[in-house]
Amino acid sequence: MQLSIIIVNYNVKYFLEQCLFSVQKAIAGIEAEVFVVDNASNDASVEYLQPIFPRIKFIASKTNDGFAKANNKALDKCKGDYVVFLNPDTIVPENCFKNCINFFKQHQDCGALGVQMIDGSGNFLPESKRSFPSLSAAFYKLTGLSLIFPTSKRFNKYALGNLAKDEDFEVDVLAGAFMMLSKDVVEKTKGFDETFFMYGEDIDLSYRVQQAGYKNYYFGKQTIIHFKGESTKRGSLNYVKMFYNAMSIFVKKHYSGSKATFFSSVINVAIWFRAIVSLFQHILNKSGLLLFDALVVFFSMYFTNEFWIHILRSGRTFDGPLTQYSIPIFTGVFILGALLSGIYDSLYKPLKALVASASAVVVLLAFYSLLPENYRFSRGVVVSGGIASGLMVTLMRWVFIRLGWIKDDFDKFKQTVVVGTQADYVQVLQLMQKADIDERLLGRVSVNNGEENIVGNISNLNTLIKTVGINEVIFCEGTLSFAEIIEQIINLHKLHISFRFHSKKSHCIVGSDSKTSTGETLTADGHFALSNPYQQRMKRMLDVWVSLIILVTFPLQFLFINKASNAIKNAWLNIIGKRTWVGYSSFQNTLPLIPSGILTPSGYPNNGKFEVSIAVLKKTDILYAREYDWMQDLKIIINNYRELGA
Repeated sequence: MQLSIIIVNYNVKYFLEQCLFSVQKAIAGIEAEVFVVDNASNDASVEYLQPIFPRIKFIASKTNDGFAKANNKALDKCKGDYVVFLNPDTIVPENCFKNCINFFKQHQDCGALGVQMIDGSGNFLPESKRSFPSLSAAFYKLTGLSLIFPTSKRFNKYALGNLAKDEDFEVDVLAGAFMMLSKDVVEKTKGFDETFFMYGEDIDLSYRVQQAGYKNYYFGKQTIIHFKGESTKRGSLNYVKMFYNAMSIFVKKHYSGSKATFFSSVINVAIWFRAIVSLFQHILNKSGLLLFDALVVFFSMYFTNEFWIHILRSGRTFDGPLTQYSIPIFTGVFILGALLSGIYDSLYKPLKALVASASAVVVLLAFYSLLPENYRFSRGVVVSGGIASGLMVTLMRWVFIRLGWIKDDFDKFKQTVVVGTQADYVQVLQLMQKADIDERLLGRVSVNNGEENIVGNISNLNTLIKTVGINEVIFCEGTLSFAEIIEQIINLHKLHISFRFHSKKSHCIVGSDSKTSTGETLTADGHFALSNPYQQRMKRMLDVWVSLIILVTFPLQFLFINKASNAIKNAWLNIIGKRTWVGYSSFQNTLPLIPSGILTPSGYPNNGKFEVSIAVLKKTDILYAREYDWMQDLKIIINNYRELGA
């Protein structure tokens, strides 16, 4: 046996499907075996993939034991002269493994080999080549100097920024997303250290490869796609905790004395710093952005009021019954006006914030004009404070986008082309029709010359994108090889468009525009409206507002709700995100993830006592997710208000 490939999967079956199709083509002509270790996924990965790939050896774990332990489960069964640890969210070109085996044969001192990795947008991933962690490297990374000087040998030492990404080098650390080892090295190192749950195990193994007398090489002339962020949401609190905990384990294991103690202290500081930043990001990307906007508007109005009093009125305060409540009231009116103007519908486009803010000022003035004369505040403070609030809200949007703390959503209308054959185009069209997004499909780009009814040829794709305004390209593997697709992405990545991927025999289209979040998947199952960020946000807001109403008026709820005390408890659980007022009737791991519901889509209490079959419940849930609209939730809650204490 020449080659063994191990892939650990956790809830990314559609990305893994594309990966396995690419692996099958890459092992053609090689005596190879492929293992997929499923870490207790709840998306039915094994059931979905096993019939499609009967020659792949699936190992289904009953628990999620982590990346290192899962790899070692398959490692004991490997018979190949070389072993490849490969992530499920990768695509490898047809010549990848053959080239890597040849590299080993040409470098007798090579113990482990890594390759150049690019993300789903074609950007180089710096973790493809790294040095071992050090105090100076950690300091430069933590302070952001590594980002300011990305090619500096000193400031970006950890990512070896001074080494050209397209060349081959001996390096310290290789990425576990693609790591190839010789059989001799596998036997001496015994695989990954299972002390590491996720992250850091590749650094540790790279270190032990060198300790065993071998070298780690970075093969820059070989490129693969690594979508990133699919198995674990990078930037999340869980990611931060696992990543820095792994660094701490590595330091304690391989460093000693005062150096290890000091290094661990630095890591702990980094953990707290990143945790605070991640928590803030998490709050912003949930319902917290509205609260943050309210604070920005409140203080903008407050300082405008103070400026007006102390500078323009020489210290004279405003009189009137509502003076002390005016700023909170106008803040609420401003946010309501911005909300109605759609500031949270297309998320975080700065211009949208400015337009919504202008609309909010108009609403603010309309509200002001309706007040009785003796209740009016200062028109000057209202206008100038409203303008200042709008500018500050817009400015903060821009700052958060630049920092990468919120998504840069420019609300573009997608103009999509399919690169492939006519048969490929029909397959993609059918998937997009099920997702109800086929209107954005402009046509097909051919891969052969002399075809008719096309929008262009792959040879002039660059020009076509620029002149027509195409911002999404779906590459179809078949006539077009994975190697050719990767080459196209590298050539086009500076155009900043979205790339999607569809293998010839697959049932889905996948892609990812960001390394910090999960990507987009279109499947034969169709599209679920509940996956729409707007609907998710509105569902969350509805849950919170209904809960607040119940809590604020809780004595009255004993008149309207059965088991009102339970309703109070349910309200708290809704506020903290543990429950939702309307949810699925049954557990379904293929639907958009939401908390357990108090009520079912049919309005009945979700107490597990149903007089219909599971099959009927599942169909109801699928329809609920597919046709979801937050107004429907509101109707269900109103019509079944007495059951909110279930």
